[in-house]
Amino acid sequence: MIERWLSGNRPIQIEHDGRFVRVGENKGQPVSAVRQERIQEEVEAQIEVKPLKLRQYFLQQRNFQDAEKVEQVDGTVFQGKRGRLLAEVSFAGTSFLEGFLSVYGMELDQAVKRYEEKLQLFEVEQREKKQKAIFIGRVRKGDLEQLSEGFPTVQEAKRKLSNMQQQKEIVPQQYVEMKREE
Repeated sequence: MIERWLSGNRPIQIEHDGRFVRVGENKGQPVSAVRQERIQEEVEAQIEVKPLKLRQYFLQQRNFQDAEKVEQVDGTVFQGKRGRLLAEVSFAGTSFLEGFLSVYGMELDQAVKRYEEKLQLFEVEQREKKQKAIFIGRVRKGDLEQLSEGFPTVQEAKRKLSNMQQQKEIVPQQYVEMKREE
């Protein structure tokens, strides 16, 4: 079975038998673990640790010395790839780096939760049966949830996804308006 994630920033493809990855660098690993890994990779580049949040973290820990260091560090350092971030912040010292990693970890956890709630397009192809399914779904804790019927084309699936996302935006607004009237 080949699973493709069609809505991400970059193409994601996992070939598996339903339980384990069959091909590539993750061969033999559980498919749920590989899905979680792909989600982390997808959101990591979007993580931004705001200097104010980092400073607040240090102040809550009563680490006033590192709270002052935050002001000395260029704010653009706190966004981007993890490896570059670690290299840039390591100069400030071990406790600063540990604090940064704690805040980064909290931001990453929140980003992963948001990603898991996001509706996306998936394509699953069963080679043996020569069947293909395109559907709207999401990945939660490594499990792929199919939330719609299958679609014959990606374009049709994109239209339905767009409609679902618009409905999702309208419903909370209606709820807020109902609350105000009461």
